[in-house]
Amino acid sequence: MKRAHWIALLVIGILLAAVVFAPVPGDTRWIRTLHNSAHAPIFGCVSLLTLLIVRGHPRFASVGLTGQYALALAAALVLGILTELLQIPVGRDAELDDAVHDVIGAIAVLGIFAGFDSRVRASTRAGIVRVVGVMIGVGALAVAVAPVTRAAIKYQQRDDRFPVLADFTERYDRYFILQQSAEFSPAELPAPWASKAGEGAMHVALFDGPYPGLDFIELRPDWSAYSTLAVDLTNPTPLSLTLLLRVHDVAHNNQPTDRFSRRFELPSRTRQVLRIPLRDIAAGPRTRELDLRNVAEMIIFRTDDSPRANELYFSRAWLE
Repeated sequence: MKRAHWIALLVIGILLAAVVFAPVPGDTRWIRTLHNSAHAPIFGCVSLLTLLIVRGHPRFASVGLTGQYALALAAALVLGILTELLQIPVGRDAELDDAVHDVIGAIAVLGIFAGFDSRVRASTRAGIVRVVGVMIGVGALAVAVAPVTRAAIKYQQRDDRFPVLADFTERYDRYFILQQSAEFSPAELPAPWASKAGEGAMHVALFDGPYPGLDFIELRPDWSAYSTLAVDLTNPTPLSLTLLLRVHDVAHNNQPTDRFSRRFELPSRTRQVLRIPLRDIAAGPRTRELDLRNVAEMIIFRTDDSPRANELYFSRAWLE
């Protein structure tokens, strides 16, 4: 092989090693989304380099244009699966979604490259092949960048609505709220508790697992300019609910004594706005003050000793 092809092989090896061994710099949804989406451009480059190697290797001299592109795409698929399997011994998860991102990236780069490929231009029906190739490539590129675009929009919406932490009265968006032994779904708040016709809410089905409820992650961290946390909940069942609200900051050591926790009762067939002074939240840890400039997470769940009410409605949470 030519020197350029050896260099291409070296670059492929470096890219694959980066996929397997490169550390993930953080655990936010934004970082995870960027990390997963990075598979697409990496394997787009791998597929393009593979195409150049195939074209320069004597063993593939008889392979036609379609076969060259197919081999490049197949290489991206096989190497993508291989890198996922190689991540298991180094303590990382093998994920099918990452392999799918690999193929999407390869399709995007190969499709767009086909629109400018001199060999495609010299082929029969070059015009339609180039147009279709670019259309497929651009479509795959749009799919590849969609998760990053969505994440960026969600973070911007989170910042724009602050000091509202979550609001389901008008629209349903649970990007930063995780299910804990529960199942979420959009719903209209039942008439006895709705403040207006068609008022929205998030229905929370509570199961018999650990800590059934809602986990609010990656909150806008600086609460220091406010005095009160308010949470609007409805218990539509004939049983009362004992809930626990927990808040911790980024310095939390995962011990019960190092966070704010408060139990409260939500009577049967009642809508209630729970209000907690932020000074109480700041005083929650036993040996220090909770940092209201760096709030990290809020969790609301049914306690083990609560009556087994199996649902509630969450409307809003905000700071006052």
